[in-house]
Amino acid sequence: MTNNHDGGASGPPDGAGPALTGISVAVVAVSTTGSGTAGSARTRPPWVAMEDYAALIRERTPMRALCLPVTTGEPQVLTERILGLPTGVSAVFVVGLGHRESASVQREVTERGGPVVFTELDVLTAAVAAATITTLRRRSVPPRAGRVVVTGASGAPLLAPVLIASGVGDLSSWHKRDAEAFPLRRLMEHNDVLVDLVGCAPEGAAPGRTVVVPADGFVYGALVLPGLLAALCGHQVRTLTVEVVAAGVRALALITPADRMLPSVDDRLLVSAVARHVSRALGHPVPYRDPHR
Repeated sequence: MTNNHDGGASGPPDGAGPALTGISVAVVAVSTTGSGTAGSARTRPPWVAMEDYAALIRERTPMRALCLPVTTGEPQVLTERILGLPTGVSAVFVVGLGHRESASVQREVTERGGPVVFTELDVLTAAVAAATITTLRRRSVPPRAGRVVVTGASGAPLLAPVLIASGVGDLSSWHKRDAEAFPLRRLMEHNDVLVDLVGCAPEGAAPGRTVVVPADGFVYGALVLPGLLAALCGHQVRTLTVEVVAAGVRALALITPADRMLPSVDDRLLVSAVARHVSRALGHPVPYRDPHR
């Protein structure tokens, strides 16, 4: 496979740890009828996203990226494919699989001693949580005092615990069936940030304080994936925990400029910041030092 360079930062950040060289990551794309993730319809097909994530890993880290396109979302089949990967594969990143099927694959691979498995929804969760924290900050609301409403929370089961671990003090979920008794506009009169995972919020329900999942998940996923992999790989990590994702959230929120919701994917601090915070949460040596601008 060849590198696809789309501009931006070229090569891994300064100070990339030599221990990461030679480590492989498998990017698995599940392309079936109904493939997708939280939020609106996917605009970047899973197999295209797979190639783009693989190119991102090669550009931003010293790790190798292997592409594995599959045409079934059957958890047992995917589990066997993952367990049959070369022993040098330290992590598996899955695109295009529903959260229930993903949880089944993650659980089975972990129980059978395979590599750590996580999904695009996991990295999107980190980015959405960080955007929530920065939106509170722009409103001068400390997270502990923040009141956040999430629509369609069941579609991203890691989001609520990650927001709580990130310090959000008050979290509520809202469903379309609540619309008559609790109109979303009225609810947001008494809350600070709306996280609209399913795109059901009426226009103007929370202007300037609504966080959504982009239809193209790569836009958010690319912010988290390289640094997360740099911290996870080479340490025999088997599961992605709430604490690990929350560490990524802290990193994104800390380097986000005051006038933005999230940092730029080309920010030279991005990969090293995520890797550093996640590594500390895991109690591992930090794989990157801060690059110089």
